[in-house]
Amino acid sequence: MIDWFLEKLQTLLLWLGGLGIIGLGLWFYPVIKAQLSETKTAAETKLAVPAMSLEQTTQLIKTAEPNAREPRAWAIDLLAVLKEHGLEQSRENICAVIAIADQESGFVANPTIPNLGKISEQAVIMKLKKFSLLGDGAVLFLNKFPTTNDSFMQRIRKAKTERDLDLAYRDLIGGLKQYAQQYKLNWLVDNRFANSFIESNNEINTIGSMQVAVSFAVQFEREKRNGKALSLEEIYQIRDKLYTRKGGLYYGTLLLLGYDSGYDKKIYRFADFNAGRYSSRNAAFQTMISKLAGKQIATDGDLLIYQADGDVEMTVSGTEQVTRNVVQKYNLGFKDYQVRRDLLKEKQLAFNNTPIYQAILKTYQQVTGKKPLYAQLPGIELHSEKSSRILTTAKFATTVNTRYQHCVSSN
Repeated sequence: MIDWFLEKLQTLLLWLGGLGIIGLGLWFYPVIKAQLSETKTAAETKLAVPAMSLEQTTQLIKTAEPNAREPRAWAIDLLAVLKEHGLEQSRENICAVIAIADQESGFVANPTIPNLGKISEQAVIMKLKKFSLLGDGAVLFLNKFPTTNDSFMQRIRKAKTERDLDLAYRDLIGGLKQYAQQYKLNWLVDNRFANSFIESNNEINTIGSMQVAVSFAVQFEREKRNGKALSLEEIYQIRDKLYTRKGGLYYGTLLLLGYDSGYDKKIYRFADFNAGRYSSRNAAFQTMISKLAGKQIATDGDLLIYQADGDVEMTVSGTEQVTRNVVQKYNLGFKDYQVRRDLLKEKQLAFNNTPIYQAILKTYQQVTGKKPLYAQLPGIELHSEKSSRILTTAKFATTVNTRYQHCVSSN
């Protein structure tokens, strides 16, 4: 009798449990349906972004640069690199790349630069004269090496494009390597340190149709190889790729669009393209800590000091010191090593979630009563040995943004 009763009770509980689950399902169904609908709508919205056709892309390039040679070929490559990077072939993305390429080269893979030879010769001489042990002797040597009729300095004077200068520089290094081999000093030039030193002193450091920093392309390829250092020959291969139409677009598009930024306007991406990723966000951070500390600092978008190879120096930067001052002034409770730990993430979106960044945002809002700043154009004055003009990052970004706006609004 007891066994029968327990069996019936178990059956009843199972029925009640089933009814309860069904009831909960009916109760929450409208909510679940709404969430599924939102997810579906979001997915459909993402998929609904219209991809530009080859003809449309070609026309956008023609409109931006009427004198562009082979606009269809540029359009083919542009659409291809967007696909390779997993980026939408949207009007906004295409116009962003077009704006940079038009600003930097007018859609020329290896652009000619007016007075490049003369400017470069003066730059080389000035640099050599800074070394008291070399001075005029080095200039005389380079006017005769490797031969008097085809010396390094003669090639510099004749240079019309960045690649002309680049190849002259590479041949100079190649000649010096031969000298080293002749005197059994190969170890001086055939090692990782020498490769890094040689590459970091190559004056041609931004090249191609979008003027991409060679260091960015090299770092990207290193990351693809799990951090393995590249040989000088492999770096030269990357440089050669940058001088091609598709190669320039490949690395340029990646630099411009290949990261999550958090920006609400493309102009900040244009500034980052010129000054380094997240420079616009970092410049806003510098403005906030400057206000909190009551001390003026540079808003250049670099929170730490970097070596030529991209490694961080141990020296405390002005921004880091002011951040420490703000921590002490408002009793935020961070140690110096914690400040440095968070600032080391300045080239990542992850910096947004660091304790020091969040604390500065909160303190800024409490002290000023204003909404925290997320992005502003960095205050950087640009000097180039390829040009006698002085430009600023803000002017560069503004000019490119004007081109971008014309592109997205054109018929």
